[in-house]
Amino acid sequence: MIRQLDIADYEMYVIIGDHASERYEKRKIVIDVSFRFTKDNSACKSDNISETVCYSDLVDFMEKKLQNTEFRLVERAAQFLYDEISAYLNDVSILKYIKVTKVAPPVKNVKNVSFICSDW
Repeated sequence: MIRQLDIADYEMYVIIGDHASERYEKRKIVIDVSFRFTKDNSACKSDNISETVCYSDLVDFMEKKLQNTEFRLVERAAQFLYDEISAYLNDVSILKYIKVTKVAPPVKNVKNVSFICSDW
């Protein structure tokens, strides 16, 4: 049985872009995070939030880590977030999927561009 927690379409604004003109002001990104629990997640039976990943705390953590960080590439933003979340969780039994989407990059006819760092 797969047990998975998903946080979808979390929106925030960061400095991201390869050119100085893109980094002039914060741009919208969308973050999707998924966790697969390779061991039984006891919260499924106990209904106790302390036995799982609290997504409210995680969102606060991501916000703090990203609010004053600048990126040139969406690839770097995804890797940074993957590394920070991995250290935050400090649990190798939780597999992670991190997707960062840069909304409306300055490329003709491109609406969004995403990069994924994942254990699966």
